[in-house]
Amino acid sequence: MSFGLLHYINDMISIITRRGTTFWLLLVIAMMTAVIHPISAQTHPLLSEKQQTTDTAKPEKKGRLKWVLALHAAGMAGTYIYFIEPWWSGEKRDFNFKMDWYNNHWREIDKFGHFFANIQVSRFSAMTYRYAGIDRRKSLWYGGASSLILYTAFELTDATFDNWGFSVPDYIANILGAGYPLLQDMMPVLQHFNFKISYRKSKYFKNEAANKPEFSRYKPYEYLVGDYDGQRFWLSADADALLPQHWRKFWPNWLNIAIGYGARNLPQHNSTLKRRDVYLALDFNFPATKDDPPLLFALKSLISSIHLPAPTVRFSKDGTVFYGLFF
Repeated sequence: MSFGLLHYINDMISIITRRGTTFWLLLVIAMMTAVIHPISAQTHPLLSEKQQTTDTAKPEKKGRLKWVLALHAAGMAGTYIYFIEPWWSGEKRDFNFKMDWYNNHWREIDKFGHFFANIQVSRFSAMTYRYAGIDRRKSLWYGGASSLILYTAFELTDATFDNWGFSVPDYIANILGAGYPLLQDMMPVLQHFNFKISYRKSKYFKNEAANKPEFSRYKPYEYLVGDYDGQRFWLSADADALLPQHWRKFWPNWLNIAIGYGARNLPQHNSTLKRRDVYLALDFNFPATKDDPPLLFALKSLISSIHLPAPTVRFSKDGTVFYGLFF
């Protein structure tokens, strides 16, 4: 794989969490998934009910559980410490709340980011608990709790800075995202609906020309995780959830239908230039299964949350636009 492709994949995946996730971290996760696969793939939290009919977990392995708990503690502490300087170096103030529910500066893209990030952290955490021998339902509870602990620490720190604040909508998005994998296990119908992300670098990312007076905006996006113009979030549904029974045999099971949301020109001072976009697209579905070889299982697990380029229709105030392929 060329360095250019690695760099592109890094750019694409790095925006999965608000605080940043690198390609190399996800590569480690993929490798861990490949190692864990032979033991826990049968009941992996990413697998749908159709692919996992029994919970074959072995008894809790105390030695593994100690390592998993140590991994979680080190990962959370390391992530928090790493972002102290770049994210929390502004002027401090007393604890304050933000009620930025709707029509905020980022047009709710940040809320979708919180929701999506917590789903991913919760799922991966649940996978590690399954590896330790904890049953599927408990693993999903613990995974959601682990994700929420991390993002609670972020919000509590945000609350003491002038340019942040404890965002109540953000925190609700955290709770919903952290709990979604568990809800999918408790309510099987939700297993037909999964959330994905796509990213294309926007014109505002590290674009110094954007500081010209006629461009009328804030400073350029400096981090991929903050390039909200380039992010789109998708709800992907499979045919079992949408089509009548007699139509399903004509629809390939690897092809889903997705609804997406994005926004443009978010850094602009002039709010009339900002646009909300709604997308309708085809989506590719290649779920990991217990019969996959470890590396294929790891690859499918990684891409299962990424919306790949597909035919798309965009709806906005500017009109309707058709794309042969859109990412």
